[in-house]
Amino acid sequence: MEVTQEKYTVLDDGWTEGLGRNDPGTIRALYADHFRSVRDYVLRNSGTVSDAQDVFQEAITVLWLAVKDGRIRTGTDIEPGGYLFRVSKYKWLDTVRSAAHKNMRVMKDSEAIDLPVEVNDGTDARIQRMREVYAGLDERCRTVLDQFYYGKKDLATIAAAMGVEEESIRTIKYRCMMKLRAFRQRIALGENGTEG
Repeated sequence: MEVTQEKYTVLDDGWTEGLGRNDPGTIRALYADHFRSVRDYVLRNSGTVSDAQDVFQEAITVLWLAVKDGRIRTGTDIEPGGYLFRVSKYKWLDTVRSAAHKNMRVMKDSEAIDLPVEVNDGTDARIQRMREVYAGLDERCRTVLDQFYYGKKDLATIAAAMGVEEESIRTIKYRCMMKLRAFRQRIALGENGTEG
């Protein structure tokens, strides 16, 4: 059989040569001849058409690399459909076993329409109140806490920058955190209606 770019079937012995040359016709023929079986497998095993396309693309890449690296050569007995299916199957099984996939739930368009645009559980208001409390701390407290928590500086570095002893910075940090905790507790009590 003669191999041409325009009309190529993977039944020809030249599929490895076609992949080696990056022949688009070879790749199209591999998709046309073998994607359906992978798609059906993925759909039967809790996947989507998009998932099938992803794993098949990865399988094509693995096959292409095997040809490029010389692990699969012209005249080989390897049938590309079986090879692509096996690689796709194992890649899909890895995906299904992954924690991210186990927690994933595909939503239908009708479900998305019924969802509220914004869910407000009061978090924004609490964050705003904590910002106000933080802004109410004196400058020294904010400086120490900012440098320690956001700047990731150790207490000795902060003490040197402020011109005080490390033990003083430790005490300042402790007192500032106690102020924040007390304010936070008042905010929580106020939200529950006990105080306010």
